Amino acid sequence: MVKTRKTPGRRPKTAAASAKKAPGAELTEGDRDLLRRLSERTGLQAQEVLERALAGYAATAAPGMPLHPEPAKSARKGEPPQKLFLSVDGRPEVEVDKTEFVLGSGEGVDLRLDLPLISPRHARILWKGGRPVFEDLRSARGSYRLGQPVDVRMLETGDEIDLGGFLPIRFRFGEQA
Repeated sequence: MVKTRKTPGRRPKTAAASAKKAPGAELTEGDRDLLRRLSERTGLQAQEVLERALAGYAATAAPGMPLHPEPAKSARKGEPPQKLFLSVDGRPEVEVDKTEFVLGSGEGVDLRLDLPLISPRHARILWKGGRPVFEDLRSARGSYRLGQPVDVRMLETGDEIDLGGFLPIRFRFGEQA
């Protein structure tokens, strides 16, 4: 027996039909209208509105899940498999060259951010399964991505995380610029 899901204002779909259609899902006329209105109001392209909406949903429904998974790269034990760079508030990039890289305002961190609203050990970057992971270290003011709190997140190139809600840190994979 196939169960149907009911969504207010829409035709019921079978779970099997929804699963088959998901990769090439099509927007309803109402969804397209909402997307158009959001695009007009925000000044963003429709694709950016969709990407941000999906990122927000993913952060809530599956925290830490990468939006665009990359195949894991092999590395020597205890060594980051690829180069990761970060830029604080648009300043020159710094290479994350350790398996645990701590950011904060205190002594003994890998990148000192001498600002009163940044916790002494605010956040860190770890390597798990060949991928860099951002982790907020229970800082007083938190860390945010697209306005949403971030506790732990697999990093992707281009990610921007705001420490304390105001200090943007942008991440990039690759070679020295």
